Amino acid sequence: MFYSFYFHCIYHLINMKSSLTLLCLVVWVNVDASSAQTEVKCNVSLPPTRGTSYTPADRNLFLPDERVTVTCDSGFWNFFSRQTENTITCKEDGKWSSSTTDCEQYCGKPEGTGRRMEIPDQVLERYKNGNQIDYTCISPYKDPGGKATCKNGEWHMPVECNASCPDPPPITNGDFTKEKRDVEGVITEVSYQCSRQYTLSFTGSIRCLNGKWPSPPKCLRPCEISTFDAEYNLQNLPKKDYSAHGEKKTLHCKEGYYHKLKRYSPWNIEEIEVKCDDGELQYGEHIPICSHRYS
Repeated sequence: MFYSFYFHCIYHLINMKSSLTLLCLVVWVNVDASSAQTEVKCNVSLPPTRGTSYTPADRNLFLPDERVTVTCDSGFWNFFSRQTENTITCKEDGKWSSSTTDCEQYCGKPEGTGRRMEIPDQVLERYKNGNQIDYTCISPYKDPGGKATCKNGEWHMPVECNASCPDPPPITNGDFTKEKRDVEGVITEVSYQCSRQYTLSFTGSIRCLNGKWPSPPKCLRPCEISTFDAEYNLQNLPKKDYSAHGEKKTLHCKEGYYHKLKRYSPWNIEEIEVKCDDGELQYGEHIPICSHRYS
């Protein structure tokens, strides 16, 4: 209940001398709250529409001159303002300063533009749902192309630009041997073989996919085993010997020397095992030196 009052004054002449007397009466008036004017507010629908966020987010009614920040979520865009964030103000009539705050899902530039496909029209940064563009495939991508359509943030293309396979990648100390070709005679799958004494890092074939070859195998180097330094006290080899990658060899001590004493055995070790790893001999924990001499 609201209360208000007003003054009601009357004039009265006294004593024939024209003296003026002012009489004021105070009158109280009751005003019903229902008759008071309701202040207009702006409404924000909560929860927000998909792809849109509001700040502050804990209210949905705002007074005139109050502001709200509308933000587009990731993958969404306001095509009217061409921004991802807009500020709107509540007006006296209960309406917002802008009604075009909707954020729409969009498609970016088509993947492969300039590399796999050519778009005759000017390429935009963002496309609306339902937008279409014409494209043609660029050589060596051999398909003709077509019309792409933006749907829910993704491009849908009736024809993919698939590349024709280039020549198989070469390898050092080897070459490809077996091959498979497609109907146009393009090599699509190959197997490799290394030169003598070299070893493939893996066997099998590799296949060209979407115009690209995976990494081919390597030809791993053999190890050359020749006469060791005299201080090693190893038996001299009659000539150079080679050991392929991954292969093990046994070296022998000179007569009267041994490598080390084998624990829990009455026998001394006179043989040393080495392994080839891409051109490098691996000795394990001990260098192959026969440093102990029989007494």
